[in-house]
Amino acid sequence: MKNILVILDKPKHEQIALQRAMALAEAAGVRLHLVSFAYEPQLTLPGVHEATDDLVQMIVSGREHWLEELRKRHQLPADTVTEAVWHYSIANWTQEALAREPFDLVIKTAQKQFGRGGFGSIDWQLIERSPVPLWLAVSTPWVKRERLVAALDPSVDNPLHQELNLRVLATGDRLTRLLNAQLEAVACLPGVGVLEELGLAPRQDTSAEQQRSLREHLQAMIADSGASCSEMHLVSGKPAREVNRIVDRNKARLMLVGRGVRKGPAGLLLGNTAERILARSNTDVLIVP
Repeated sequence: MKNILVILDKPKHEQIALQRAMALAEAAGVRLHLVSFAYEPQLTLPGVHEATDDLVQMIVSGREHWLEELRKRHQLPADTVTEAVWHYSIANWTQEALAREPFDLVIKTAQKQFGRGGFGSIDWQLIERSPVPLWLAVSTPWVKRERLVAALDPSVDNPLHQELNLRVLATGDRLTRLLNAQLEAVACLPGVGVLEELGLAPRQDTSAEQQRSLREHLQAMIADSGASCSEMHLVSGKPAREVNRIVDRNKARLMLVGRGVRKGPAGLLLGNTAERILARSNTDVLIVP
């Protein structure tokens, strides 16, 4: 990772995304591009206000001044780029920026509170559309360990899911080397149907043979990826609950999740597994496309 786009919080906030980006810059000398959105939607409402060019420039200039102060206060690397932007959509501007420049990672503070679950609409737009890995950072009250957890899809017969697992593992391996952390993997046993997921049918039992076979398959996949995992957690039950239970119990600083797509009636009814896992997370997440 050489080029990181950082979407800053508003000036009055804690700048969690910047903290994560600075840790990577310090560890690996990556180049940071910091963007601060100065858009004021109340100034563009029809019949109420009309934002003149002079007013827009005054607001943007004020944010540029704050960025200069931010650079000095945090002693940012000399090659750090700062940019104040007037744009109505953070997600749309980010898509355009990713099309213009070869960023390897986007970091943003998540629009959620600890223990509440769920993300804001801007976060979901970025999750669904970002062509590069997206790191959503949160502030949590516990002391995190230098441990990353990769959530793997256990669908052994789906080549698209297998390729996504390999990308998740490769991304996790690169980050563990940069952050001097450990990588663990977790997978939730398959076999729960739509009616079972809704509590309308009894859950199927998971045999010891199924667990053994799946564990061997996932361990072989990890070996093929070249990633070094210190532990492989195999759980059963609802993925959103069980995967996050492992992440929370281990006080991991980051969970990696592949952005899979679930189509058909089940997808319309339940959404995809990755979305449910993300919605219940209480720690930083990295979404790998």
